[in-house]
This record gives sequence, structure tokens and C-alpha cells, in this order.
Amino acid sequence: MIEKHDRQVVPIWFPIADLHRDPRFQIRTRMEPGAVDRYANALRAEVELPPVRVAMVAGVPVLVDGWHRVAAHQITGATHVPALVTEATAQEARWLAAEANLTHGLPLKKGELRSAFRAFITARRHRVPARAGQGPGRLSYRDIAKALGGHVTHQTVSNWMHKDFPDIAKEYGSEATPMAEAPAPEDPEEGFARTAQEAIAQALSAARGVRDPGRRGALVAATEAALRELREGRAWVPPSHEF
Repeated sequence: MIEKHDRQVVPIWFPIADLHRDPRFQIRTRMEPGAVDRYANALRAEVELPPVRVAMVAGVPVLVDGWHRVAAHQITGATHVPALVTEATAQEARWLAAEANLTHGLPLKKGELRSAFRAFITARRHRVPARAGQGPGRLSYRDIAKALGGHVTHQTVSNWMHKDFPDIAKEYGSEATPMAEAPAPEDPEEGFARTAQEAIAQALSAARGVRDPGRRGALVAATEAALRELREGRAWVPPSHEF
């Protein structure tokens, strides 16, 4: 079951092979092997881990929360993971990833917190709905700091706003300043195309080291299957079985 952003959904069994793990939608700068090992040990002890979270961005199932859990499931030989799936824009998906890492998991480093702040602003989360007789409003720096889990001060938020979003920062200096627009988000299709091209180049580079006829044959078969799907332009169909 797939629902719109911000609505509760029922977990489904999601094929790990279909998950798009894109660093553009990951706030953390690197994976922590120790965390993966702990999760894997928990799974071996039959401990049920929380579902991962997937955002459908322009038809692509993007993993936004649960990179360490997915890696742990793979270590234990699993091919599917329980997942909550929502529809989201690219900028919303990046904030979902940031929000998840702000509320659980290993503490974020300062650079990662700043990336979370940028995701918050780009997703226009600093805006508040218009009230009767008034135009749209904005959160205070203190409110933004609170939305970032209280991990930074309102002064840090102010400094980041002035450096990263100077036009928006001007709004906070004068009530008469017109609302500034958050930077236009990257075209998701352009980003996915670039990621796919880079992955193809890496796959070809690695394949040059495969000499065994059987292994090369398996690679050729997988490549031909991928080409057929690419030529047909079929939309990805999500699984229907619930967790």
C-alpha cells in the first residue's frame, strides 16, 4: 500500500533489489559498520527491526530511512525488508531522510546537521500556512532549531540561513520584505539519469575483470534483461503483499 506524504501507511514486504539507495537522499556522510553488525545480530536473534522508509519519487522507490537496517538484512541473507512507502517530491524525500536521522540512530555530525537544515529549507518546511486576513508566515529561528531536534541553537540556524539562503534570511530582518523562494529543486529525472549513467560506467568497469565464461554469461543475461526493460519504458510496479 502506498500513501501520500505525511500519512500513516501499512508496512509491505519490499524487494531489496528494487530499492534505490542514492547518496543524494542520504544525510549521513558514511555508513557505520558497527551499527550494521548490531542490527544483523539482532535479526539473527529474531528481533524484529522497525520498517525502513521508502519515498516514491517520480516513480522511483528511494530509500530515505534504514540504510543500516537494509545492509543488516542483506548480511543475514534476506531478499525483502518490511517498508513504509509514501509518495514524495525529491525535496520532500531529502527532508524525510534528514528528519528520520534527527530522531533516531547515531547522532549526526555538524556537517550532517547543516545538510539537514538545507533539506528543511529546500522542502519549504520553514513556511507556515496563511491565516485569515494574513499572508503565509514563517517559522522563527528558534522554531527551526526545534524542528532540527534541538541539536543546534537558533543562532546557528541564523548563521546558516544567512550563508546558505541569504534571500530568505532577509525576510527575518524586516516584516516588509517579500517572501523569498527556496532554491528550485533539482529535476529528479535528470538526477536519476545521471546516477544511472554513473552506475552503468561502474558496472562496465567491474565487468572487465570477469573472465569466467559462466559469470560473464550471467552478466550478459542480466544486462540484456535490463536493456529490455529500459527499451519498454515500463513503470515500476510496487509489491502488494503487506507485512
